[in-house]
Amino acid sequence: MILGNNLLEEEMMRKLTLILIAILIGSVLQVPLSLAVEVPQSSIDLELDGKEVVLEWGKYEIKIKYEDEFLEYKISGIKAIKTVPSGTKVCVVYEDPDDKKVYTDRLKHGDDCKGSDVMFWIQAYYSTYTKKMYVTLGSPLTEKQEVSMEEKDSETLQHSVKIRVDEIDEDDKKVTVEVTMPDGQKVKKTLEDDDYEEFDVKIGDYKYKDFMRLLVTDVGSKDVDFEVLFPSYPVLTLKVESVEAETSSSETTQEATELVYNDILYEGEILTINSNGTAMYKLKLNSVGYYSSFSLFDKNNKPVKAFKVKEGASYQVSEVPLRVEIPPNTVDLEYKRIQLRIYAPQGFEIPSLIREAEIKIGLSVNTNKVLLDGDEIIVFINVENQGRGKAFDVKVVAPIPSGFELKSNVGSWNLKTLYSFTEMPVLVYALNPTQIGTYKLEPAVVTYYNEAGEKKVVKSNTINQIIVYGLPKLSLSGEAFNGTWSTYVHTQEKTVKLKFTVSAEGKDAKYEFIKNATIKLLLPDSLDGETELFVGDLKAGETKTLESEYAILKPDNAIISAMLVYQDPLGKWHEENFGNLVVVNSLPPAVEIKEVKVYPSPEELPQYVNSTLAKLDNKAREVLAEKLNNITISYLPPSEKGINWWPILAILFLIASAVLAYNYMDLKSKYEKALKELGRRERRPGGLPKKEETLKVEEKAVEETQT
Repeated sequence: MILGNNLLEEEMMRKLTLILIAILIGSVLQVPLSLAVEVPQSSIDLELDGKEVVLEWGKYEIKIKYEDEFLEYKISGIKAIKTVPSGTKVCVVYEDPDDKKVYTDRLKHGDDCKGSDVMFWIQAYYSTYTKKMYVTLGSPLTEKQEVSMEEKDSETLQHSVKIRVDEIDEDDKKVTVEVTMPDGQKVKKTLEDDDYEEFDVKIGDYKYKDFMRLLVTDVGSKDVDFEVLFPSYPVLTLKVESVEAETSSSETTQEATELVYNDILYEGEILTINSNGTAMYKLKLNSVGYYSSFSLFDKNNKPVKAFKVKEGASYQVSEVPLRVEIPPNTVDLEYKRIQLRIYAPQGFEIPSLIREAEIKIGLSVNTNKVLLDGDEIIVFINVENQGRGKAFDVKVVAPIPSGFELKSNVGSWNLKTLYSFTEMPVLVYALNPTQIGTYKLEPAVVTYYNEAGEKKVVKSNTINQIIVYGLPKLSLSGEAFNGTWSTYVHTQEKTVKLKFTVSAEGKDAKYEFIKNATIKLLLPDSLDGETELFVGDLKAGETKTLESEYAILKPDNAIISAMLVYQDPLGKWHEENFGNLVVVNSLPPAVEIKEVKVYPSPEELPQYVNSTLAKLDNKAREVLAEKLNNITISYLPPSEKGINWWPILAILFLIASAVLAYNYMDLKSKYEKALKELGRRERRPGGLPKKEETLKVEEKAVEETQT
C-alpha cells in the first residue's frame, strides 16, 4: 500500500512542481540534524469506500475528505485544518516532546513528518478508478525501554507486552525469546547480538504493523540486554466509518479463462501482466498467510484493487478481467512464498520472474588429526540453495590435498537442478593419509548456471590444519648385572640388578612419538620386585633406560619377558610383547664325577708292568713285552746293548708264573666243583646207591686234586 502511495506521490509532483520545490527548499533550510537519522515507523493500512471517511483512533477523531485531487484533514482537538494533495503525509507533532505536549493550533505535512517529535501521521490517497480511499496511519518508534534478563526469565513491558528468555547462547552470541503481544499472539524468535525483530499486533480486523521493535544490545554468559521501541502513539483502539460510499460502475467485458501464470511467488515480488505485448497491470504480493494480501496497479502504477485470497480458494477481480487462485497446502510461511495461479483473457501473458540462486557450500571433516596406516579422513560437503532462484547443471568438485589419496573413486558430483531453499544430499568421501605432516584441505568448488543462463562459481571454506601422526618403530632390550651387564647371568647372590632400554626409531620427532609408555615385566615366581616401570613420552630418535633391583627368592633359571604399553599421539592405547629379554640363572653348580687315569711313579713302574703282564693272555703278553723292550733298550748304556738276558729271563719267569697260575686256577675250580657235587649227594640220605661209574669219576677227581 505504501509502495502504491509513493508512486502516486511521483505523479502528483508533476502537477505541483513549484509547490514541492518550495517545500523541499524550506525543508533543507529548516530540517534539524536529528532528522538525518531515519526513525523506524509503525503503521496501519486501511482500504475504505467513498470520498469521505471518519476514523476514531484512541482519543482523536480523524476526518478525511477528497475533492478535486486534494484531501482535507480535520483532527479533533487540533484547531488547524490541513488541505494537501492526495497522497501527502500529514502529522500531529509534539510542541514539547519531553513533556508530551501537543500542538493544538497546527498540523504538519510532507517532510516535516519525518522527525522524532511526531506523535502520529496519516497518509491517504483517493482512487478515482476504484472509488476507494486508501489510508495509512502511522507512528514513529520513539518510546524506548531498556531491560536486562537472565535465561528463563519473564518480563512484562509496557502496553502488556511480555518477553520470556528461553535460551542464551554466549558462544554464538544468540538468544531465543518468546514474545506475547497484547492480542495474545505468541511469537518465538532467535536473535543475534545487535540484531532486531519487529512484532505486529491486531486491532480488530486491522493490523498495527511493527508495533514493537526488540533489539539485542548485548549477549552475556548469564544475561542479555534488550532495547525495546514502542510507537509514540501506541493506541490499540480504532473505529472506521465511511461517510459516503460509491460503487464502481466498471464492467468486465472479457472473461479470465486462460491460465497465464502457475508458479511460485514470494512476498514483495511484483508480476507484470501484459496484453498483446503491452504492460497493462502489475500485481504485488504484499504478505503471505492463510489469507494472502495482494495489490493490483495499472500501467501507470496507480492502485486499482487491494484484496486477499484464502488458501485453497480464488478471487475474481471485478475491476479487471483477472482471477487469482492459491491451491490448497501451498502457502509456505517459512520462506514467505505461495503457489499462485492467475487466469486472464486470451492474449494476456505474464513474463517469468528471473530470480537469483544463492548457493552456499560447507566443507567439514570428521577429525583433523589422524594416525598414519590406521585412520582415514571422512570429508563432508553440504551444498544448499538459499536463494529464490533455481540453479542448473550443478557440479561439485572435491578437494584432495597432497599427502592423501582418494579412497573411493568419487571426487565430483552432478545435479541437474537445485531448487530454491533445498539442499543436495550430503556428499561424503574418504581420504587415506600417505605420509606424516600438517596439510591444508582446499575449498570445494561448485559451478552452476542461474536462471539467466549465467555461469557462476562458488567456493567453500577451507580446512586449514589436518595433522597426520605416525608411530615410531619401537624396540625393547633387557640386561642383568653380575660384574658386567649381559642378557644372561649366573649368580648365587640374593639380589640382581636389571635394566631395560626402550628406543624409538623414526623420521620426525614432531609427528612420530608415543605417550605414557610403561614397561610391564612378566617375572617368574623366583624373582620379586617392581613389575611396572614408567617410561613416559618417547619421541622418534629418543632412547630411555630404566634400572631396578630384584630379590632372588629361590634357585631358578629365570626367563624375563615384558610388555610395552603406550598411547599413540591420538590417545589410543597399544600393547607390544617382547619375550626372553633376560635370563638370570641362580641354580647351584652341578657336581661331576670323572674317571681320572693315575700313572705309577718310577719306583712303582717295574712292579706295575709285572702285574699288568701277568693279567694278560700269552699273545697279548708277548706283544706288550716286545713293545716294552723296544722302549727300554734305547735307554740302556752302549756296553750293555748286547743280549740282556735279565729282561728275557724276567719275561720267561713271568710267562711261567702265568702258566702255573692259570693251571692252578683251573684245578681249583674243578676241585670246588667236585666238592659241591659231593655236598649235594651227602644231603640226600636214604637215596639210591651210587653207580660204579660215578664213584670212579669222583675218586679220579680227588686224586687229581691231591696231585
